[in-house]
Amino acid sequence: MHDESTYRHRPRRRRAPLRASGLVGVVLLGVATLGSCSSSPPGLVESADKKCDTITDRFTGDLAYGQGLGPDDLTKIQKRNALIRDLRKDIKELPQPDSASDRAALNTWLGKLDAYAKELYTMHSTIQNLKPGMDLLLALTANIVKDSADETGAAAKKAGLHSCAHVKRWEYLSPS
Repeated sequence: MHDESTYRHRPRRRRAPLRASGLVGVVLLGVATLGSCSSSPPGLVESADKKCDTITDRFTGDLAYGQGLGPDDLTKIQKRNALIRDLRKDIKELPQPDSASDRAALNTWLGKLDAYAKELYTMHSTIQNLKPGMDLLLALTANIVKDSADETGAAAKKAGLHSCAHVKRWEYLSPS
């Protein structure tokens, strides 16, 4: 075994001064590399946001709940669920981001979309099985769906999506 003190240290070479143009080139290359790592493939954000705008328009238009939830809203909930599942499927088919962190953020959002769709299904089942006096159960279920929508919006924001992050009106009930 060699002791650390037995190694000879070489004298340091003197480095040539960096040229300004070389330094600028290195900086520009670094900025371009960083910029490409944090961006999504062309069309992913635009496509997702366009689909989310359509969903928000539908959720606040023909698929709006009104003042309460009940058996009349079963069809609306089914259509909402189908729109969310289609959004998730369409986004999964698009080219995914190059960086691992961007892919992870996108996959987190897709997971939250899936959880939101499952909560919509649960609410649909709850309404189907609703009996008189079970209004509190329906209110709790609707609140869980609203919380799930909020989590989906937060995950979309972290994934760099804009319109998909604006989900406040997805579970909106008109005031009585």
